Amino acid sequence: MSSFRIALIDGDAAIRAGRRLLIDSQDDMRVVYEESAAMKALETVPELLVDVIVIDHRLQGMDGVSLAKELVARISSQSQSVPAVVITGSYYTFELLMASIRAGATELVTQDSAASELLQAIRKSRRNLLDIKIKPFLEFLDSNEYAPVVDPNFLMTIAQLSSEQRELVDSLALGHDLDQLARNLELTRTRVRELLEECMRAFGCATIEQLYLLIRDSSKSG
Repeated sequence: MSSFRIALIDGDAAIRAGRRLLIDSQDDMRVVYEESAAMKALETVPELLVDVIVIDHRLQGMDGVSLAKELVARISSQSQSVPAVVITGSYYTFELLMASIRAGATELVTQDSAASELLQAIRKSRRNLLDIKIKPFLEFLDSNEYAPVVDPNFLMTIAQLSSEQRELVDSLALGHDLDQLARNLELTRTRVRELLEECMRAFGCATIEQLYLLIRDSSKSG
């Protein structure tokens, strides 16, 4: 497997140095960029070739979740492949997890987690779209209470989709797993992957979970 090229964004110099040493000690990982200031990272990261962006929630000038959301939107708007995002924070809350997912992160790792959890989160971030299961995520959401966040541009974006893309969005809104999407729409797995990537770019999403949440919340609002 090729190495993970990682951008490390953390406002605490000591924690950042420790994480850099941890990541660089792995044969399949390499920190290629690090920064403490959110605004500088926002300007620089979209121009970099990185696979994963590790962003701490506590930053200078902007919180990590907001930075992740801005980076995902900016990179997606440039029709580039969006790197995976891992958010780190001082402690876990369901609200921070939901905010991280809505920002496009694949994982939330807390400061008191074992070092192996950060490494595992980075490795898990390289996921095949067709291997991601929606139903466990749907069940997790249904077992917790959260406040829906409606995308004000949802209807405008929907109107710009092709009929095939809208059919995919409608089926995904029901929580169907990706193999089921292929069966329902009578499409190949390859075509489903292409449509998912197209819809993710249209909505400015980095992950299936982020897209599903956006569709679920905004569809219910109507």
